[in-house]
Amino acid sequence: MQRSALGLAVACAALLVPAATAAPPEIYPLSSVRRGQVGYGMTTFQGTTPERFEFEVIGVQQNFVPRQAIILVKSSDPKLAVSGFWRGMSGSPLYIDGKLACAFSYGFAFNKIAMGGCTPLEYMKREGLDVKRRSAPGALAPPSTMAQWKQLTPTGSIDDLFGGPRTPWLFSMPLPPRPARSTDETMTAAVPLALGGFTAAGFSAFERLFAGYPLTPMRAGSGGSSLGATDGPTEFLMGASISVQLIRGDMSAAATGTVSYVDGNKVLAFGHPMFQAGEIYAPVASAEVQTVVASAQFPFVIATPKRELGSLVQDRQSMIMADTKLKSAMIPVDIYVTSKAADGSGVETGEFHVEVIDDKFLTPAMAGSAAFNAINYFLPDRDHVTAKIDSLVKIKDLGELRFTDYLYANDGAGSVIGGARALRALGALAFNPFAPAKAERVELRVDLTFSADYGEVKAMRLAAPTLKVGRNKVTMVMDAVDGREVTEDVYFDVPKSLAGAMVQVEVTAGDAARLDAAPPIDLESLIAAFRKLLPGNVWAVTLYVPEEGVAADGKVVRDVPVSVLDKLAPATRTPRALPFRPMSRSVQVAKRVIGGGTSMVVRVAPVKEIL
Repeated sequence: MQRSALGLAVACAALLVPAATAAPPEIYPLSSVRRGQVGYGMTTFQGTTPERFEFEVIGVQQNFVPRQAIILVKSSDPKLAVSGFWRGMSGSPLYIDGKLACAFSYGFAFNKIAMGGCTPLEYMKREGLDVKRRSAPGALAPPSTMAQWKQLTPTGSIDDLFGGPRTPWLFSMPLPPRPARSTDETMTAAVPLALGGFTAAGFSAFERLFAGYPLTPMRAGSGGSSLGATDGPTEFLMGASISVQLIRGDMSAAATGTVSYVDGNKVLAFGHPMFQAGEIYAPVASAEVQTVVASAQFPFVIATPKRELGSLVQDRQSMIMADTKLKSAMIPVDIYVTSKAADGSGVETGEFHVEVIDDKFLTPAMAGSAAFNAINYFLPDRDHVTAKIDSLVKIKDLGELRFTDYLYANDGAGSVIGGARALRALGALAFNPFAPAKAERVELRVDLTFSADYGEVKAMRLAAPTLKVGRNKVTMVMDAVDGREVTEDVYFDVPKSLAGAMVQVEVTAGDAARLDAAPPIDLESLIAAFRKLLPGNVWAVTLYVPEEGVAADGKVVRDVPVSVLDKLAPATRTPRALPFRPMSRSVQVAKRVIGGGTSMVVRVAPVKEIL
């Protein structure tokens, strides 16, 4: 008995040897896998220590996803009798004859027995260890393609980037293409995306964002490694949990699966993609499993990330790969919220501090999701609300971009976040085709008021039938939310150069006014154009002159003769010269949120008439 106990203790200790210090396991070839073979797997049912379970091979299914087979398996192990295979087991290593054969990766919904598929380690090693990375954490991403830029700016103008404040930009920003799916949709891959600190609306936004990816949002508490925790396992073990952190801090979003293979500082996991984004960098952490929820539809694990142990490097069809010698920095996002009643009473203030993944596709979506969630936390009521949002983006080596937006919604504060232009600028910077632009920090200061201080522009009334050089007044007529007609006097200047001319007078909110800048031709002119955008809490009165100009190579040439314009008329799809209407503009602080705009053509009196 003593020898048996000693042998069992030695065997158990061998299973728990830190994989980072042990030699990598021998691989069982896919060509040798046969129906009826039995083996064992390692996964974490609770805590941080992997446990053993038994399985049997059903067969091999070829070309399950492009050029990749899977091994079908089933298990009658008592440990899986209630739950079956669950989401979060993805990556659990399975052994045949003591050799590592595959990583559990695909499961069935509503199945009555524990049955699923696993990805052969041959594929995972080839994609994860043989594919060389091109950059490193924190490296500047290459500029986007002109095709992607045209999706955001069809005309090449900055105005295309900023639609109305209610535009659902959070769901229209580019995301990584959805991974390839199997022909049999009853067997799917998924890992839990543990969300902590999110409201119901914020949780729903994540569900919509990641529909079609092998990520299933689940509610969980925020993980310990949110701000550099020092608790939890100090290295990755095969069969232990691993978390990829997309957001951490006062909110958290972490995709949790299982470690499949460790060779020194290289770690393979999941057995399927997360986004199938190729080379991608994000912090990876050890994780602690609280429990497995034995759902009848699809069981899943509840786990929280712990100590940060390295960086994600590859995200491909057969696995994710992390490197424990690398570290990925995240982008700080600071959100400050003040909410109050229309009379100024009931003031409530709060702040959220998070870090989001530094990634071309995911940074705008994660920062926007965090801001959306913060606002919904303070004002979840589906009621009239006005919001003033001051936001900024700090760009590496290029300074800060600052924006002010003034917005209204009749269905709660969550609807106004689309107007935060700093968040939209994140996407524009990420997908600009000119040069790399790296965001280093994002800040939003949101002032929310339960009020309907909003006017929809109905008409404009000039003080005189003609304009005069110098100071002029226009009365803006608006429909208020309660049906009343309200007016506001707006003053503007007419330059002497327009004396005697016919001009178009356009009056809008500042953030709806056309940008007085040529289409950008490089990163410098793009940043300069952003800095010319007007705040949203002002009236913008724009005078368009009858002469047409041209924008060429990022510069505006005014009063160009018609003959020259004809010569410059673009005959290609990538013109160097574009028509441009010169303008004169005045701004005035608005008393309420402005919706819509209007314009009219009017004559400017000659100077001699004025005299």
